[in-house]
Amino acid sequence: MRIAATGMLVTVCLSGAALAQDVRATDPFEDYRAARYDEAIAGAEAALESDSENPVWWGLLAEARAQSGQEEAAAEAFESAARFETDPAKRSYFLRAQALNLAYAGDHAAARGVIGQAMANPSLQTRQSLDWAMVAIAAGDDTAAQDILENEALYDGFTRQSALDAGYSAKRRGLDRRAVRFFETGLALDNSEEQPLSPQQREAIRRENRELTRDWSFLAQASYSTAGRPLGPVLPDDEEALQVGAEVSRRIGGWRNGRPFSFFARAYLSDFQSDTLAASNAAQGWIGLRYKPLASVNFNLEASRLVGLDEQGIDDWSVRGAISGGAGLEPEMAARDWTYVHYYADVSYLFEHDTTYALAEGRLGQTILVDEASTTLTPYALVRADFDSGRFDEEALGAGVGLLLRHWFDETDTVAHRGFVDLDIQARERIAGSERASGVLVTVTLGR
Repeated sequence: MRIAATGMLVTVCLSGAALAQDVRATDPFEDYRAARYDEAIAGAEAALESDSENPVWWGLLAEARAQSGQEEAAAEAFESAARFETDPAKRSYFLRAQALNLAYAGDHAAARGVIGQAMANPSLQTRQSLDWAMVAIAAGDDTAAQDILENEALYDGFTRQSALDAGYSAKRRGLDRRAVRFFETGLALDNSEEQPLSPQQREAIRRENRELTRDWSFLAQASYSTAGRPLGPVLPDDEEALQVGAEVSRRIGGWRNGRPFSFFARAYLSDFQSDTLAASNAAQGWIGLRYKPLASVNFNLEASRLVGLDEQGIDDWSVRGAISGGAGLEPEMAARDWTYVHYYADVSYLFEHDTTYALAEGRLGQTILVDEASTTLTPYALVRADFDSGRFDEEALGAGVGLLLRHWFDETDTVAHRGFVDLDIQARERIAGSERASGVLVTVTLGR
């Protein structure tokens, strides 16, 4: 914007706009072009003493102040330039520059006020200007920006950065398909840039596209544990178990800028390797809703109806909260190995059985890339604690080691890996509480 402003001022000056006619020892415009901004400011202020309604001198003063880092003073001068300017195109420019400098100064509310007034004036043709959309984004007015970007004729004017900025703005507004289109445009334009995006930057945008296009998800899992967790409220403390299951979920209303709603259904069959009748096979289903209330934290709230699929399954209502996160969870660009940190915790409550179950696990390891970009091997150490009010021994704390082999698949040039399959092996020893803290857990997971 500031670079473009110089060209506007020079054009205005040379076009014969009314300037002060007195002769000066120095030319403020030459001072401006030579980056002598203090001299340009002084010259413009001197000219305004005798020609106080000349928009060209106000514009020069505003530009010189902006280049000197005086954003608030620059915005005031641009406001005066717009007030005295009669040409709609030049007035639109001055108002854009006013709003932009207010945004630079941190006064986003005032900047949005300028944008709102300008958009209400048809003569300024704000909806035919990509520059106005970019200024609106800078001012934090994504509503106005996306209103302007309804005009697809403007897309021919995109640069890589303006397309990416428009994509993040559309994402914040919940316009998922439009955001993906802008991100794909930005990635395509990157091919002609002198300084292309780094592999890490490209991957970050591809991962944005992955979330924005994920309308549904699927997870299938099979596991073997020497310390299984039977479903009943009062069951033996240590069981060997096989378990297989799957979950399908569907988003309602898209990604919602990181706060999606989902409908899900899951079913698991547990085969408890015991002679105890109370710990026989159990088939359990869930149907429910999931909500992620925080955009920047992977925390989910879940409400579901448990449905027994056989005599050992249970019928109940449940609420659950789960949080997870970490670093190095996905392949890192331009690296063969990296630190792996992962944490997971959840708490669930069954109303009719008055049972609370909680689990927390932390992992620290080192991930090694075993092929070009999609298969990783991670040895790690872990600590795991759980609480189960339906058991004789409610608490269990253990630690151990694990090995995770994961393969990522289903990617495109503009969308990061959407699927994975992994083999996870853990061996744990009890530290405190129940003996179920010890054991071996082997899990195979397919997710998409």
